[in-house]
Amino acid sequence: MKSLSNIKTFIRVAQTKSFVEAANALGLSPPATSKAVAALEAELGVKLLHRTTRSVSLTNEGERFYEVAHRLLSEMDDLTQELQDTLREPRGRLKISMSAAYGRMWGIRLLAQFLQVYPQISVELSLDDRDVDLAAEGFDVVIRVGTLADSANLIARRLFLDPLITCATPEYLESCGRPQHPDELNQHNCLNFRNRKTGRPVPWFFTINEEVERKNFPGRLTIDDGEAVGQAAMLGVGISQMPGFMAINAIQEGILEEILIDYRPPFVPFTALYLERRLVSPRIQAFVNFMVQQGGVWME
Repeated sequence: MKSLSNIKTFIRVAQTKSFVEAANALGLSPPATSKAVAALEAELGVKLLHRTTRSVSLTNEGERFYEVAHRLLSEMDDLTQELQDTLREPRGRLKISMSAAYGRMWGIRLLAQFLQVYPQISVELSLDDRDVDLAAEGFDVVIRVGTLADSANLIARRLFLDPLITCATPEYLESCGRPQHPDELNQHNCLNFRNRKTGRPVPWFFTINEEVERKNFPGRLTIDDGEAVGQAAMLGVGISQMPGFMAINAIQEGILEEILIDYRPPFVPFTALYLERRLVSPRIQAFVNFMVQQGGVWME
């Protein structure tokens, strides 16, 4: 290759699907950006992009070239960063995605601590529960409950375990009674969380006779936001099953009381996912290690 700059220009056009946006990001003029891509195509002898007056898209050859070139340049950047950081602390920008509820309730405060420990690192945080494409969207690390639906070409590292807690306010339990078995929840007002993807209430989980069972219970309030379900439980509306990270503060303060402890299901893993590379940048390693040490909030 005569010029890596042409490859970098092509990669930015492929990511933005726009010569104008790529030019603005690279500090070039749109004609210069177009010329760089045309020169790369001429050198390779293949067409990398379909161009119309309204859109830019990758050809089959362009998709393959982008996939490999983007990975190689990312590894080169990581190698350069690693060599530069050998005698220095981790530095650079991290783009992170966290589950929304965990991010708001715990992720922000943990990132505040992380940024104090690593003052040369900056973070761009996205709070979202959708499946993300790390390579296409430029994320360095994604933190989710369990694993992503498609974890091919990803490294998955377990960060910590979190329980599912069945709970209600002491006032509700005094008024309506404390269930002694999960089946007794059929006589209570159960606060249900509706999955926005499926449109269905998320089942409750219990360990009964050493087997994990899924159950659905009736209730007068169903919400498609987990934090709102937790707030309703704290207001005494009914009984809820929620992640431990959502319940722990309210339980410690006496606002909520855990019930059916003997039927608590297995703890749920929180997982960090990042792209599989020969070299993992020191800033990613630093963040993942920090989350392993500090990310779990539930203590027995």
